[in-house]
This record gives sequence, C-alpha cells and structure tokens, in this order.
Amino acid sequence: MLPFVLALWQWQRGMDKLRLEQMLLARQAPAVVTALPAAGEPDMARYQLAGASAGGMPILLDNSLLDGMPGQRILQVLRLDNGSLVLADLGWRAAAQPVPVQRLPQRLSGQWLPWHARWTLPGARQGIDGVVDDVDRAALQQRYPGRWHPGVFILQPPLSGLQPWPLQPTLSAQRHFAYALQWLLLAVCVLLLWRRWVRSAE
Repeated sequence: MLPFVLALWQWQRGMDKLRLEQMLLARQAPAVVTALPAAGEPDMARYQLAGASAGGMPILLDNSLLDGMPGQRILQVLRLDNGSLVLADLGWRAAAQPVPVQRLPQRLSGQWLPWHARWTLPGARQGIDGVVDDVDRAALQQRYPGRWHPGVFILQPPLSGLQPWPLQPTLSAQRHFAYALQWLLLAVCVLLLWRRWVRSAE
C-alpha cells in the first residue's frame, strides 16, 4: 500500500503547487497598489511601497540554495509610511560574496507572499539579526512592536548587488505529478508481482 499512499501524497502536493503557480501567474500585473492592506493575509499581488525605512540590522537567512549554489537571503524589517511593519526579502547573495551596503530607494516594488516555515535540525540558529537558520517571528515582533503585516514582501527587482529570489516553488506541479505517476507505476508492478507469487504458491 505504501507506493499508492506516496502516489496520492505527491498528487496532492502537485495540486497545491498548481494552485500556487496559478495564483502567482494571475498576480503578475504591473504594480499599482501603493499600500499593503490594513488587514488580511498575503494575496501574492504586486505593490509599490513608498517611504519605507529599515528597522534594525539585516537578517542573513543561511542555507538558502539558489541554482544549487549556497548563499543567504537578505531579510530586513521595514517600517512603512503609515507606521506598520513588514519583513522584506531584499534579495539573495552567494556565500562567497560580501554583503553589499543596503540603501533603500524611495519606492520599493515587489510581491507580498506567505512566509513558508523552514525545516531545521536540532541546534539550528533561530534569531532576528545576523546569520540565522530560521527567523524567530515572535522575538521579531517583540523587538519591533506595532502592527505587523503577515508574510514577507519580496522585492522585485532586488536591491543593487543582490540576485532575485524566485517566487515560483522549487519543485513545479508537473514534477510532483511525474513523481506520483512513478509511484503509481511502481505500485502496479509490485501488485502484479505479488499476484504472480500467490498464483505460483498455489
């Protein structure tokens, strides 16, 4: 039964990724909204934020692979012109490159996406400044009290000297569907072999 269960699991993951890909595609219209909604969850839409200022030092999210290369996502707390706060992804840098000096432009363009929790091992560095393996969201909101927008605002394009972090999932829906088909074929083969073994035993 295990291959059938794994096939179903991959199919469900593929359907989830397909919905995400379709939502991202539908939200690729030019950015015209100039403020994040006062309430609600990230809608994956494009925004242009003016008058944002950096709060504190950047967070270097380690173990962030891009095209197989190790590096870090540069995260920054932003205080918007209405006083609300949001965590922004300024871009990605390779591990061997220095962290460029960050100067926020007057207007930031990007997409507002949900924050995906990371899988970490025991002993991982969870924090809110410097190099970390995961962001401590609760501690972040304690250090910077105020009205927080959920999710993360991913800059598109990234700041100068950084590379864009891809919005699309690492594994596409089609890859998950292909894995589901492989598990299903394996399950059928195992079932046929089992039936042949039962008949020969009789």
